[in-house]
Amino acid sequence: MDEKDKEILDLMKGNARISYQELGDAIGMSRVAAKKRVMKLENEGIIRGYNTCIYREGEVTLFIDIVTAPGKYEKVLEYVSTRTAFIRQIYKTTKENHIHIVAVSDSITDLRYLMRMIRKKCGDDMVEFHCHAATEVVKDVYGGIRYEQRSESDDEGDH
Repeated sequence: MDEKDKEILDLMKGNARISYQELGDAIGMSRVAAKKRVMKLENEGIIRGYNTCIYREGEVTLFIDIVTAPGKYEKVLEYVSTRTAFIRQIYKTTKENHIHIVAVSDSITDLRYLMRMIRKKCGDDMVEFHCHAATEVVKDVYGGIRYEQRSESDDEGDH
């Protein structure tokens, strides 16, 4: 991947629907050359897909962190991978036996139920289980959403 490919990715991060013509114009190449580069990035697995970011009023994002007991990682991962549509992403991390989950719903009741089910089914296999709900999106370059810069005087929370 060269500098032109990085420029293409930076432009696409904020707008995956940018046209090949707009890409080419922005980085000084033809529409056809820009299209070939995007296709190459797709074929190499660098661009893995395109998503539509939909805003839903009242939606709650829950981050779940699980550290499994030794030898129980795959069992817990299998369970959470097949649970519900509320789980949008599951990450393996560099921390040993750690699973990071992102779950989203417009119902906090649904997310509480999800947490109870994970605790019930995997409780003996987990060493740690932590959940945190997001209260505000500060930055989201992949969703193509721009947020206004807040001044410290706008912040009413604790520091």
